[in-house]
Amino acid sequence: MGVVGACGIACEVCKLYIEGKCKGCVPGRQAEMKLEMQVKMFGMKCPALECAFNKKIDYCIRDCPDFPCQTLFAAEFPYSKRFLEVMKMARGK
Repeated sequence: MGVVGACGIACEVCKLYIEGKCKGCVPGRQAEMKLEMQVKMFGMKCPALECAFNKKIDYCIRDCPDFPCQTLFAAEFPYSKRFLEVMKMARGK
């Protein structure tokens, strides 16, 4: 498997990853450092990654018995307004 976030998005299709502006995501159980970096860089944590980390699972869609869940619906993740703002900022727009 390539670089895939806990939410299931394949980083290889993300422009930030392709342009080398992001190193990609990690499975939930490996997310501690990634979550800390997100807070430092963007002032927020990815809600799906944080939830997977707290539940000690790697991938929401594969490993979580609660999927689809309120965390994803409430955050409108992966394409929430806040997420899209961070993507615009990171892409310099």
